[in-house]
Amino acid sequence: MDGPVFDAMLKNALEEALRQDIEETPAPPPLSRRQRKRMRRLLAEPRSVRAPEMKTGRRLRNPTRCLAAAVIAALLTGAAAAGFALGNGERFRRMFEEDIWAAGYYGNAANTEQLLDMGAGMDTTLVESGGLRFEMLDAIFDGQIAMLDLRMTVLDRALAERLLENGPLFQDMELLWEDSEDMMSWGYSARSWEVSEELEEGEYSLIFSVSGEDLSTGGRCSIRLRDLVYYNEHKQEEVLLPGEWTLSITLRPTEMIRLEPKAVCRVNGVDWILDNVVLSPLALGLAFHREDGGRHSDWSPARDLSIRLKSGKTLDVHGSRSEARSDSRVDARIEFPMPLDLEQAESLRVCGVDIPLLES
Repeated sequence: MDGPVFDAMLKNALEEALRQDIEETPAPPPLSRRQRKRMRRLLAEPRSVRAPEMKTGRRLRNPTRCLAAAVIAALLTGAAAAGFALGNGERFRRMFEEDIWAAGYYGNAANTEQLLDMGAGMDTTLVESGGLRFEMLDAIFDGQIAMLDLRMTVLDRALAERLLENGPLFQDMELLWEDSEDMMSWGYSARSWEVSEELEEGEYSLIFSVSGEDLSTGGRCSIRLRDLVYYNEHKQEEVLLPGEWTLSITLRPTEMIRLEPKAVCRVNGVDWILDNVVLSPLALGLAFHREDGGRHSDWSPARDLSIRLKSGKTLDVHGSRSEARSDSRVDARIEFPMPLDLEQAESLRVCGVDIPLLES
């Protein structure tokens, strides 16, 4: 066995061992918002925590620690080359900050910097098959919403020209949990036709987002896209490129505010019980039920929502809304146009009822 073959086999073995160690090691408990704030202060004042210096002015060094750091860095470098990376949230931070339409909603109560602490593991950073190349550039997860930033490159010039009219669409978009048959379909937005210095001919920027209670525990899951489609001049769907493309991500458990207020909200003469409140930087989830067994009244819990800040200011809750309802139950989720700073939130007002927001 020659040297290059042996080196390649050794590298693959180390990468597999690293993957198994990462998957089998319990995740550390997430830092509280107070701890993260303290860490940011320490990082802003490095002199107060730096290592002591010798009389010569040189910093003391721990050779064992340095050697361990070098070994870990080498292993992580190899792993990154194999397709493992951690989204750092920077691209999403810039995306929110550049959104002039959303910037005015929450003012000083918005905090885009916290996105840098929400990185999700990008287990597959590159997929190329069937004439398409997908590169995962960033991924974040706030406990309720996962967002992915992908660059798609169409390798066939003729196909790229046909997509110029309405951008890339896929027949199916699914998220599949590892070792489970549960799937959820979800949506995405394509910014492929916008002018961007980052995009060249045949390249498209795709922002995917998925939300749901099933995401809260985190874990490893796969993103599966199927069949690139196109709407022709008759508004009929036409499959341009059949195939499946799969990327994998790992969602890390993230701190959220979870409450079970059991508060009674009377709406249109009907008593609804507010069972659950889930508040994360990017979304608010609400769950209600009624006990009288009647037909549901015509109302939406997503209306007339507001958050009172510790400063005394009140914010009306804005964002895209989704609801699932039956005669006896209503579940609603509002996705915010800007990431909210939960440190500033004091209480939530729902249907005229004030719900204190206590740390979980």
